[in-house]
Amino acid sequence: MIRHLGAILAAASFLTRLPMPLWVEKDSEAIAQASRWFALIGLFIGIIAACLLYAFTALMGQELAVVLTLVGTILLTGAFHEDGLADLCDGFGGGWERSRKLAIMKDSQIGAYGVLALVTSFSIKVIALTQLSLPLACSALIICHAGSRAIAGLVAVYLPYARDCDSNSDNNKTPQKDAALPLKNRLILCICGALPLLMLPLSAALALLTVWLVTFIGLIRLMQRHIQGYTGDTLGATQQVVEIAGLIFFVIYHFQMTVSL
Repeated sequence: MIRHLGAILAAASFLTRLPMPLWVEKDSEAIAQASRWFALIGLFIGIIAACLLYAFTALMGQELAVVLTLVGTILLTGAFHEDGLADLCDGFGGGWERSRKLAIMKDSQIGAYGVLALVTSFSIKVIALTQLSLPLACSALIICHAGSRAIAGLVAVYLPYARDCDSNSDNNKTPQKDAALPLKNRLILCICGALPLLMLPLSAALALLTVWLVTFIGLIRLMQRHIQGYTGDTLGATQQVVEIAGLIFFVIYHFQMTVSL
């Protein structure tokens, strides 16, 4: 029990900026072993975001509440995945050769593609969550945060690590690059990521899973074409893109439900 709790807290230390007890191991090996709990931490982040949205909406209305909720989520996670999205867009958009794309993604500076990606991402999230009813917006936050982190964790099953194996420069972003993802760990990821789908009708849950599957396949092919593998940045970008795809699905779902009434 203590071992599992330590792994969960290690995963939380990697994906959030929350302080952890001193006894929690935070080295690369510990985080790699804890990666099976990333979707559970995503569920936790989604619940916090939903609580923020619900509380802020009661004070100031949903429009401003959505913006403050997203800002609060960024503060909670340290814009960890947003950074990956910006780096991926800069690298894939600004480089011609594989080596150049990887070098751009490793650069801490942000370019035009990265800026546009972040602005577009934040705008879509704000507009999508504003268009949804408050209960559905809260459910969407919980479902998308959990599901997107589960899917991002599965990228390593289908692609090799793209950078040189003897390089330690990317360890902080990809501690799990040298660790296999056993079937047990994949099941834990998928179960934790899929659990919030129980809040939806079966037909809607299956439709969302289909959207996520198509998005996942598209991202895998994109990474394969550009860098023949994955990096820590592409994992972060996967989480963001899958989350956005989920929010867009919820807008369509809400619109169709409204029209049918």
